[in-house]
Amino acid sequence: MTLTYSDQIGRNTSKITPRLISIVFSVCRDHIGLERELMGKVARMKLHYFGHVTRGSAGNLALTVLEGSIHGLRHQGRPKRQWMDDIEEWSGCRYIQLKEMSQDREQWRRKTIDLLSPTVIDDGRLVSE
Repeated sequence: MTLTYSDQIGRNTSKITPRLISIVFSVCRDHIGLERELMGKVARMKLHYFGHVTRGSAGNLALTVLEGSIHGLRHQGRPKRQWMDDIEEWSGCRYIQLKEMSQDREQWRRKTIDLLSPTVIDDGRLVSE
């Protein structure tokens, strides 16, 4: 004798209608869309703040913290994700190139618009639509 899923959980699953399934999928799509929208806002704010810090508008302390490093040994394991990793990944440029670009405010704004407009954020990564 083979038990079905409904037998195992003790409920009658025959009441799940196509309408109910479509509602569940609609809610999931809305949730994913909201998550992507929020990640896009986070990315935009992060890129704008990076330009602000590297131009020196936030003061020297913020730039020192961004460029600083801690001396000593790290414990074994996967390297920790750093704040700059996302920015370098999204832009495809290294820190030095990004810092030079951000010195010109208008050039940096154009770069961030180019980075974020044709793409969406999926699982923390920028992906073309």
